[in-house]
Amino acid sequence: MFFQFSNAMNNDSLAECLSLLVNISACEDSTRHAFDIVYIVSYSLCVIFFLVLFGIHFTIRYTFHPVFSFYISLLVLAYILCDSAIVVYAIFAQFFDDPETGRVLEILASIIYSYILPLVFFATVERLAATILVMR
Repeated sequence: MFFQFSNAMNNDSLAECLSLLVNISACEDSTRHAFDIVYIVSYSLCVIFFLVLFGIHFTIRYTFHPVFSFYISLLVLAYILCDSAIVVYAIFAQFFDDPETGRVLEILASIIYSYILPLVFFATVERLAATILVMR
């Protein structure tokens, strides 16, 4: 590509230069769209996985301690909401040109992700406390 572009500059053919630039940008756009679609599909699969995990956990929730079951349910729901917001944001960014909706979804995903870490911490502390108390 670069060799063709430099040859076009040497020949002073402005039309050829412009056509090469258009082809390069079209190739970059198609590559970007392909990666965006892979991004959307991968996060959609994560949402489906977490929905299945939530369904499995919901059916066996009485097997665990109620507090642990509650924390795990909240954790899985947080991942579902966050990944869903990312999918919707990516779809809006891919097909629509609405920066305000994208900004709201980005803020929502950031808030949910900041909520997940303390939730994991408290679930771990609860399991540790339950294990220690059972051992006594």
